[in-house]
Amino acid sequence: MRQFQSEIKVLDAVQATGAGNKILISDFRHIDLSVAAAGMGAGDTIVVKIQGSSALEAPDFDAAKTISNECDYIQAIDQEDGSAIDGDVGITFSASNDLRKVTLNVDGLRWFTVNVTTISDTTNTSASAKATLYND
Repeated sequence: MRQFQSEIKVLDAVQATGAGNKILISDFRHIDLSVAAAGMGAGDTIVVKIQGSSALEAPDFDAAKTISNECDYIQAIDQEDGSAIDGDVGITFSASNDLRKVTLNVDGLRWFTVNVTTISDTTNTSASAKATLYND
């Protein structure tokens, strides 16, 4: 039987680049993530990347990756078609509002977040993300 935790906001209508909330995930085996772009118009682009870490203490996801600030972009699986989304590439939203549902590869990770790496219109567009954590 699945054991769910309530949904957790990672990004809440963010209109700037940077990492969202740091979420401790070490007690959970699976994470389903919903990521949405809003306020999009012609020429607008938002790119989000999922980051994870196995460090005991939460890393600074906005800082450079080093052995003492251990984190990296992680792969996700698109729930629409089962395709892999390379962590270094992320999820791109272009010119229209959309929602993507993905499952994260979190084997051995303790922390994760969603990082907005590109947002072309910081006045009208925003990115949101929520995670559902669960075990089998």
